Amino acid sequence: MADGSHHRQRAGWRFGLTSWMVFGGAFVIVLVAIALGVRSFAAQAKPAKLSNSELIARVARAPERAPDFSATVNFQQSVLPAQLLGATEQGNGSPNSGARTVRLWYGGKDRLRVELQGASGDRVLVENGRRTYSYNGSTNTLRVGRGVTRPSPSKDVLTNPAKVNELLRKLAPTSTLTQKPPVEVAGRPAYVLDLSPRDKASTLVDHAQVLIDSKTYVPLGFSLYAKGRPPSAVLSWRATSFNVGRVPADLFQFHSPPGARVEKASSPQKEEHGRNGEARPAEVGTVAQAQKRVGFPVKQLPNAPGGRTLTSVHLMGSDGVVLTYGSGWNTMVLSEEHSRRNPNNAQISKLRLPTVNLGGGVKAQELSTPIGTVLHWKEGKVVYTLAGSVPASRLQQLAGGLR
Repeated sequence: MADGSHHRQRAGWRFGLTSWMVFGGAFVIVLVAIALGVRSFAAQAKPAKLSNSELIARVARAPERAPDFSATVNFQQSVLPAQLLGATEQGNGSPNSGARTVRLWYGGKDRLRVELQGASGDRVLVENGRRTYSYNGSTNTLRVGRGVTRPSPSKDVLTNPAKVNELLRKLAPTSTLTQKPPVEVAGRPAYVLDLSPRDKASTLVDHAQVLIDSKTYVPLGFSLYAKGRPPSAVLSWRATSFNVGRVPADLFQFHSPPGARVEKASSPQKEEHGRNGEARPAEVGTVAQAQKRVGFPVKQLPNAPGGRTLTSVHLMGSDGVVLTYGSGWNTMVLSEEHSRRNPNNAQISKLRLPTVNLGGGVKAQELSTPIGTVLHWKEGKVVYTLAGSVPASRLQQLAGGLR
């Protein structure tokens, strides 16, 4: 059973990696996201005015400087369908769809406890610097690994406002970053940062928004909006409580529940290089260079939509290539792997996704969401994954053109 769970995890990881390269890469934020229903800001003094670069730098330093706190968070998403979440669950637990409640305790950059409550059993993650514990209540399984010592945030380039300004200049051609009027969140004054694509015709995402505590600079909320009239939040966090104060040390310990199956988690050192010790993708200059390193014909999109051009080529060992088209919100990714490198293709086939006909007897599994589409198929000995923030019908046409 452990082996089966491991394969399901790898399958979900590979499938999710390609999706998030497109759907999440444009707006990397949120270490901890906590928010309560946003009300008009009146009762408390407004936060001091800060430039975008200074505000982002203070958020980057928050893990090093933030006080201990605890919170209860409501999380909701409509990006992934319930049947996909159910298929990737270990055991027969209910899928993580709809509104969920998360409890969180933070005791410094190496001490964290998160509890995701569910009808069939809670999931618990505990980190204390020495050990990492991950418990699945639906299967009564506990995974134990060595602690992860994170680098000091002071070494992060985002803690330097000048470096942030440089990053914002690179972001400017594709995105608009603005501060909205301050609001009150969970009884605390908060800054509002809003990021939106300049060319909204090239993506299904309307905008993303983060709420930042004006005293600790911990992110207090996050929402991602899909285009529509009006735009709708497809991913959001909202907190029902946020309390600053000492967190008892025993909360960062975890004792195995009665009858739990205990498994050893992979080491942090291996995780730094990729799952199962695999090397991370290495960038090469051209498709021709990549072709010399792999044992199958590398295909390119004949006409990427919206004027997208090939922006990067990455090798995954000697058996895989990842082509990236466009940048920012309109990024499109084409992954091509030899089937011997992707043994989890059969596991992905079990995710109960709808199938579409690409022609010539080739069928692809399709994940269509409000903010983008992913297609996954096998032809001969090559496994393909194509993802982009475009409608499903357009992505199907592009995939058909690869045949």
